[in-house]
Amino acid sequence: MSPPLATFEDNTLIQLTLAGQAECFKVLIDRHLVAVKKRIYSMVRNVTDADDILQEVLLKVWRHLATFRSESSFRTWMTQVAINEARQLYRRERSKSLCQPLRDLDAFASSGESPHQTLARAEVTQAVRSAIVGLPAKYREVLILCDLEQLSTRETAQWLKASIPATKTRLFRARLMLLAALQSSRTRARAGLVRKLDEYPQWVTGAPVRYRSQAAA
Repeated sequence: MSPPLATFEDNTLIQLTLAGQAECFKVLIDRHLVAVKKRIYSMVRNVTDADDILQEVLLKVWRHLATFRSESSFRTWMTQVAINEARQLYRRERSKSLCQPLRDLDAFASSGESPHQTLARAEVTQAVRSAIVGLPAKYREVLILCDLEQLSTRETAQWLKASIPATKTRLFRARLMLLAALQSSRTRARAGLVRKLDEYPQWVTGAPVRYRSQAAA
């Protein structure tokens, strides 16, 4: 009598799956599904998106199982696939929100704003978005996560797979780079950027975030 599949090691199950025994793949996945699912849900807040990512991870693991190398554990490899999928989702969503055209100017208007103030606000918002998009990817990403998405430093570090001190340093540099980009923009004089540079997230998200020193970041 053959031993139950659940007693086989991961590498054995992988080899049997590649040899055509598909039932071994189910055993392999069931063994690690809870841990991988937990990691996805810690990174993606929307349940529907998390479920979609999980399905995509399972498909990719199935399709690329032959590329697995035993330098790392199967769970580590599968978790990395999940992290990559979550990051890709994040980048797609950020790309949509940053690159979409500005909404109608009426959306920026308030009861106390004149048409001139509304136009100036729209120009400032566009200048900020353009400056963020123009930053190098690693600085753009940390800035969006911390200042626009309002994630904590710990959550941001988890997203970036970086230490908390490294995340703080990257965020500080990103803010300096954004300030430099805004200050060199030709819209500075027209939009009054000098007076409002320290509150830029308020115009983009409605949640003011004051710049802090590197030590406080």
